[in-house]
Amino acid sequence: MRTSYRHPSTFVLIPLLLPFATADFNFEVGRRIHERVSSFMDTPMTILLQTSRYRANEAFPDDMGASDRDHFLKLNDAFMETYPQFESIYYGLEDGVFAGHGFNEKVANYREPGHSGYVVSEEGDAGEEMQKHYVGCVNATSGEEMPCEMSVGGKFTECVNDCELIKCADEASQRDCEILGGGEVKEDCEANVKWCKNYIISEAPEGAKLGYITRNTHCINKNGVPSQKKGEIAQMGTTEFTNCYFLDGVTPVNRNLTGNYAYCGGNGMVCDNTFYGAYLSRDYDPRWRGWYIATKEIQKPNWSPPYPFFTTQAMGITFSLPIYSTLNDGRNEFAGVLAVDYTFTDLTKFLQTSYLNSTTVVAIFEKDDPYFIVATSTGSKGVSLVLKADNSRRCSNVVTDDCIATRVPAAELAETEMDEVISNAFSRQQEAGFPEAELVTSRATGKEFLYATQTKAFTIEDADLNWKIMIMIPVETEQADQIVPGDALFAVLVAVGVLGVLCCAGLAGLLVRNRKKREIVVSDWRFMSAFVGACGLLNASTLSFLGPNTDSLCLLRMWLVHWFFVLALSLLFVKTMRMYLLVGTRSGVRTISHTQTAKMALPFILLQTVILLIFTFVDPNKRREIVETEGSEIIHRYVCDHDTPAFFSVMMIYEGGLILVGCVLAFKTRNLRSEFNESKQIILAMYDTAVVASILLIVSNVVVTYQGQQRLLLAVGIFWTTCFACSVFVIPRWIQVRSRESSSSREGSTNRRTVVSGLSLPSNSVPEYKKRPSVASSDNNQHASNSSHLENVRVENEAKTKPEVNAATAEERASKVGFSIDSKSSEENGESSEEKLPANSCHGV
Repeated sequence: MRTSYRHPSTFVLIPLLLPFATADFNFEVGRRIHERVSSFMDTPMTILLQTSRYRANEAFPDDMGASDRDHFLKLNDAFMETYPQFESIYYGLEDGVFAGHGFNEKVANYREPGHSGYVVSEEGDAGEEMQKHYVGCVNATSGEEMPCEMSVGGKFTECVNDCELIKCADEASQRDCEILGGGEVKEDCEANVKWCKNYIISEAPEGAKLGYITRNTHCINKNGVPSQKKGEIAQMGTTEFTNCYFLDGVTPVNRNLTGNYAYCGGNGMVCDNTFYGAYLSRDYDPRWRGWYIATKEIQKPNWSPPYPFFTTQAMGITFSLPIYSTLNDGRNEFAGVLAVDYTFTDLTKFLQTSYLNSTTVVAIFEKDDPYFIVATSTGSKGVSLVLKADNSRRCSNVVTDDCIATRVPAAELAETEMDEVISNAFSRQQEAGFPEAELVTSRATGKEFLYATQTKAFTIEDADLNWKIMIMIPVETEQADQIVPGDALFAVLVAVGVLGVLCCAGLAGLLVRNRKKREIVVSDWRFMSAFVGACGLLNASTLSFLGPNTDSLCLLRMWLVHWFFVLALSLLFVKTMRMYLLVGTRSGVRTISHTQTAKMALPFILLQTVILLIFTFVDPNKRREIVETEGSEIIHRYVCDHDTPAFFSVMMIYEGGLILVGCVLAFKTRNLRSEFNESKQIILAMYDTAVVASILLIVSNVVVTYQGQQRLLLAVGIFWTTCFACSVFVIPRWIQVRSRESSSSREGSTNRRTVVSGLSLPSNSVPEYKKRPSVASSDNNQHASNSSHLENVRVENEAKTKPEVNAATAEERASKVGFSIDSKSSEENGESSEEKLPANSCHGV
């Protein structure tokens, strides 16, 4: 179930329900990405199997030997045009032939058959058979011809026993078929045996002068065949044709070496077009390359581990397919390897193209530690060129013999702006154990939004290729937890808060303007004004709900709302408690002054201050991030919340306890006559606060989810309860003033009756204190007067609450104490009612 933050104080009646959407992670995206990568990786198998069948159908006259170079290149060019995402398609044979297209431009690569490592004399003579190879190299920049001389440590192949055929090293070939007896089982065993030429790989020793057979890189024409003819050289990424130049871009390539090269057709045939368009020479033999050796050992299709490509030092992988020839005796001879290269750049381009206009980010990394990056949709290569002598120093993008390619772990990716997002997402996935069925969220430093990430394993059967595909989809932060300019709730909250302030201010103005009216005097206008003012401040505090959820605003909201709430509630509470102590109990209390009443409110306010101070330092209300996931649903929010539910519990006990006790006290004083107390108003105010708070607590926890909604509901609740409570105290008094003044003007002064707190009293019923000679009477007389009032109230209360008490007895006790107000007499003498009323009268409660 989804959990969400609930505000601890809620006081509104009717919830305002606004729909908000959540973000869904589309797991189908992960499945589609997996399928597309699988399709991308399966394509080379299709290409190489087609080429192998083409060879098996004897489409190559020389069985893909040297003289079939151009046949293969034409077929290969068609594949490269159809599948431009591949870096290179090529093949190598056991005799050393290499042919294919690729790497970053439209070129062909070719190597004549034979073994490098042949001895060269000091005079530069390589012998009659190898001399043609020794003079076949060229300076790629200037075009100057140069000898093909091996460097120290250069690799070459040496035949063992004249390269006799032996059983290949794979498991099926190494089986002893003789022990299987005869029949089909033995025949199947022998059919699976492959035979390989026996040679070893050696390195050029120091001091030896050895030559190599060069692998040349050629310009090609539109058919993919080597050419150096002007105006017919194909270029990458355009349909225009140009000339073939060396790397200086100026010197044209014009190589017409003549010799009996294998490309010419063998049997001593001579030609001059073997080196057409050859502008770059390298010491290269497919037989000592990793992709070739691995395929020869296992004798089955396979993906190589990532490695730096020979020509460009770009990191990539190779899919290899072994090819065979059938000997006259029916044995299967391993003939060589068909291969296709993927650089990680190719995979990156594929992902970039697939997700060019998408917010989805895809990263592929290896399954095992250190989780090297394979490709990303952000353009990061996951490979860096560093100096061989010092791997901590980066090389330029120009490939030189001094540089090597190193791989970058996913956690250390830092090429582009988005790389931090990828590395953080990877770290979070690693911590979670790379769950495929669950979402993991992550964020880059300084980013407000999140990425929801999912990983899917990618494995190719029968190949040592185990990757993980990580899909990242941005999750928009939910804005419904804050109320900022432009939101639909902004204007509503401002209007509610301002109306609440104006309402309380207007009612306070009525009290102040009529403060000398006897109806206002007996209601204790100072105490009542303080209560109305506190309600106004509480309404003003709701304006702090505006703005984003920051630590400072969250803390300010905690203080303002709760402190002003207790300030207003404590004044209402002690007003109720004073009346209860005076007339609701038999405690014998006769007087409670305004100062004493104010002091009664201080402990509640001070206790709330202490509570808020404690939580400010121990568990403050602060900005907290919430990320909720349920299936494909993702919710990212920033809310104001505490680390623990302690604050919510304390406020429920303390604030809720004040409301509950206030309701009980109001209930106990419910039968007092209205001229002695606003008991009914207090009951209405207390009960309204309790009911509204209860309703909103239920609504908040069942219906409303987001804090923006909750704050608006709280503001409406504060507006309603404060304005209602202030109105039930002020409006009836103001109506009484207006009613008395209206009656006075209509009826005259003789028979006029005075209305006080809803009680009509005869004007000739003069209370005891009016019979005293002056306002400056002794305190004893005032105390006697107050006692008379309290006795009268107790008699009335006792008569109403205790039916068994004889009504006549109560009436007799009440008759002993007279109570009346002669408004006419006081007005005629020019004395205000405030001055003539007893200072500590019960009417002041």
